[in-house]
Amino acid sequence: MPAKPLIHRDKSVRWHNVATILAFVSLTAFMLFAGGVIETNGGFSLFALLSLALSLIVMFATRNADEYVSSIWRAGTSVAFVVTVSFMLFAPALEGFVDGFTEAIWERETAQDILIGEWLPPIALASFFTANAWVRLRGSV
Repeated sequence: MPAKPLIHRDKSVRWHNVATILAFVSLTAFMLFAGGVIETNGGFSLFALLSLALSLIVMFATRNADEYVSSIWRAGTSVAFVVTVSFMLFAPALEGFVDGFTEAIWERETAQDILIGEWLPPIALASFFTANAWVRLRGSV
């Protein structure tokens, strides 16, 4: 018996699932390359960044493929939003508290350690993919 051809919704769900895996792998690789954990000549970092961008575009285009994918997308974006806003609000205050505490103990000046502009995009993407993976692994929304 020949297999039935896939309908558009099934194709969109498969595209979204493949793009999710590719985006997670690309984000992990880019963070390892950009963080200096793995030394490369820069070409691999650019490739990881481009594949991340393309897979995010595919994920965004297919985010409403069906109810399950839509709920996974909503969970990821909700967690990423909360983590991003919390980081923007509380990271400077926490850093100021720790700097004041260490300056009082060791009596030396400290500088700004957390650069919000540099840390925010990786934290937002990592929280999105962490929530996305958590909802997928739990199997329920």
